Amino acid sequence: MRVSNSLQAQRSRLLERLRKKEASTLELRHELDILAVAPRVHELRNQFGFNIQTHWTNDNNPGGGCHRVAKYVLLSGKYKGDKKNGKF
Repeated sequence: MRVSNSLQAQRSRLLERLRKKEASTLELRHELDILAVAPRVHELRNQFGFNIQTHWTNDNNPGGGCHRVAKYVLLSGKYKGDKKNGKF
């Protein structure tokens, strides 16, 4: 069965996954077939108000290389903006 890669479908898969458990960029790319995870997270935060936090970590790709990647965590409440960058 072919999975849709429309932006809406990607956001839906991402949100469903984060409701179950936090995940890194590499995990989400591999599990959900979403190559550009950060833009989808940005849309969920800024267009739809989901409170998704980013934590930086190191993760291994399937080839064994280690990379600094984002780990995303869905929290309750509404997204209030990025205080570090002066956006509220």
